[in-house]
Amino acid sequence: HPTCLYHPFAKEQLRAMREELAQMRAMIEREMHRLTDERLRGSPVRLAAMELMEDYGFDAGITRDIVLELPADTPMHRGRGLMLGLISRRLPVCPVDPLEAGGVIALVGPTGAGKTTTIAKLAARFVAEHGPRDIALVTTDTSRIGGREQLYGYGRQLGIAVHEADSDAALIQLLQRLQDYRLVLVDTAGLGQRDRALANQLNWLRAARNVSTLLVLPANSHFADLDEVVRRFGPARPQGVVLTKVDETGRLGSALSVVVDHQLPLTWVTDGQRVPEDLHRANAASLVLRLEDLRRAADKPNIPEADHAVA
Repeated sequence: HPTCLYHPFAKEQLRAMREELAQMRAMIEREMHRLTDERLRGSPVRLAAMELMEDYGFDAGITRDIVLELPADTPMHRGRGLMLGLISRRLPVCPVDPLEAGGVIALVGPTGAGKTTTIAKLAARFVAEHGPRDIALVTTDTSRIGGREQLYGYGRQLGIAVHEADSDAALIQLLQRLQDYRLVLVDTAGLGQRDRALANQLNWLRAARNVSTLLVLPANSHFADLDEVVRRFGPARPQGVVLTKVDETGRLGSALSVVVDHQLPLTWVTDGQRVPEDLHRANAASLVLRLEDLRRAADKPNIPEADHAVA
């Protein structure tokens, strides 16, 4: 009977079973990792590739997968190039530029990910090719004055109208009014992935329909944090990722691991504050080729004299 599950003894049995299953799973994973490590130790090129991928910030799962694809007898001088090629093949990249596809595109993501600056870069790129008449900007970030003013400032510079929506009904009405525009970019509030208001905002976007959502991920965050961001923003059903702050990390592999794990196509990459020069269409080959340069740049010590000179 179903109610038996609520009996204290049954609940205790269920808890014990779950604990036993978790222990068995951990034991199997440990054994699999041991066998994998033995296979790696027998091949110097695989071991070198694994250490390099760890240095680049890649997650253990994708690291093992890639390294085991390397033929064990690969010459050492060819190991790194082959490894980069295997990583490149796994990176999902959006084949179509969403700017050219047009429609309504909403950028969502955690606080500090760089959504507003990214929208300015996208808008500037569109204006350079098509002019300011076919594009509108919308903000749902009405409570944070700084973010709203920043978007209005970009709108004035580019000659683009900026509109506000402070509820799901207001957003739906506004998007109906703007339906003749070729492109509408929506800047959403920068919420923490555990913020209660996040669910409301995602509901707004779902209610509005016909809205393409892109998740903005800061590349300078840890794998576990980025993984949680993707899961929390899952209800927005993002069609792709904008990878920001690439110039601020020496371990780009963390963000690339998350993108591969969740199979979220990369659309654009940003690597600085310049509008729109520091916005680039995502390219798998160029991203993996930057892994070493970014790591070396991060390892360089800051020179105080240079810092004073800048200040």
